[in-house]
Amino acid sequence: MLMLNKVCVLTIKVDDMQKALEFYTKVLDFEVSKHYGENIVSLVHNEIPIVLEKSDDRSNAVGQNVLLGILSENLDEDVTRLRDRGAKILFDESKPCPPGRYNMIADPFGNKLELVEFSNFN
Repeated sequence: MLMLNKVCVLTIKVDDMQKALEFYTKVLDFEVSKHYGENIVSLVHNEIPIVLEKSDDRSNAVGQNVLLGILSENLDEDVTRLRDRGAKILFDESKPCPPGRYNMIADPFGNKLELVEFSNFN
């Protein structure tokens, strides 16, 4: 059985790519790995830590700016299985992305999780 328990990407949403690159490379010392056009830039990083933090006050949350990407080896099968288990699937059809295809689900608290299937290794 395929498992959906391996994080493969952590996405940080930004509204100004230049300002974001300046912060992550000049302030935090990350290096740029690859530019995927103007809107997507990957940073060099070897590990992805995960922290779950319970918060009693979610009224301040305006939007989700950090997105967890979970590795899927067979996106179509996983989406079907998750739908059968009652998960809220956000896209009827999986969409293309630079490394392959993805779909999104929402957890019971409204957090979005990205399911990513890698197929493009150029």
